[in-house]
Amino acid sequence: MKNLKHQRLVLAEIAGWWVRAAVVLAKALHYGRAAQRDERNGFPYTAAMEWRYASELFESGSLAADYCWGQWERIMHLPRQLAVPVSSSRHGIIPLNLTSARLVVKEIPLATAA
Repeated sequence: MKNLKHQRLVLAEIAGWWVRAAVVLAKALHYGRAAQRDERNGFPYTAAMEWRYASELFESGSLAADYCWGQWERIMHLPRQLAVPVSSSRHGIIPLNLTSARLVVKEIPLATAA
């Protein structure tokens, strides 16, 4: 009886994975169609954000994700590396050693005083 319970859990998990994959694909396609509609209606930046959302839903490195990023790059006239917010942890704008941190802190009052 114990074996049957584990089989049901595995089948439920696999079915859940397939449902999730179908929902993510449908949502990505929805964002793509909405981006096309927004661009046609004269909202290029809204379309660019929807292309970005669609590309993030597709698997990284897939042809669909590359297509969506290509559309984003075409609209924004920027490389996709700049799609990440500046405050993201993936970018190190200021090197985090103690000497440079002290220099930056000393410069802040001078920059804000002007």
